[in-house]
Amino acid sequence: MSVSPTRYTQVAIWLHWITAILLIYMLFWGEGLIKSFGGAAPANPGLHASLGVTILALTVLRLVWRLMNPPPPDLPMPAWQAKGSHALHLAFYAMLFLIPISGMAAMGRLIAGKHPEFANLTIFNLFNVPYFEMSWLSSIHGLTTNLTIGLLALHVVAALKHQFFDKDNLLKRMSPH
Repeated sequence: MSVSPTRYTQVAIWLHWITAILLIYMLFWGEGLIKSFGGAAPANPGLHASLGVTILALTVLRLVWRLMNPPPPDLPMPAWQAKGSHALHLAFYAMLFLIPISGMAAMGRLIAGKHPEFANLTIFNLFNVPYFEMSWLSSIHGLTTNLTIGLLALHVVAALKHQFFDKDNLLKRMSPH
């Protein structure tokens, strides 16, 4: 599948939106899957881990697809905006790797500490959640999550600015149809 001069491929678009939906859910409601807040809802740490590993797998697929199918050229914009856009996307990819990997690193600490039952977590009831212990990496799980919320806000504001102020149809490049 080739890339048109102005649009991403349908595969790239769907990988983007599926990842985005899962990421937004995990950023804002994922913690509720780990612990119940005041007994309001039962915790489901297996689903939290499953969605995290799914985001990681989708990110790997996105990168492989992107290497095989380069994105369309940047829209005309000032050089600082183009550099900022590339830096933002690079930071997103870094977070899409760091958040699930730091979560897996945190699992070792949780299992050894207060939650030995987490050792039996599975990915969608198919196989055990991979985990390892690396304290410095596990300690950045919350930080990377918060940084990603900031990146997401910046990404949305920039996309809306391009669409409604610059009127350059940026959103059309990433809209499924």
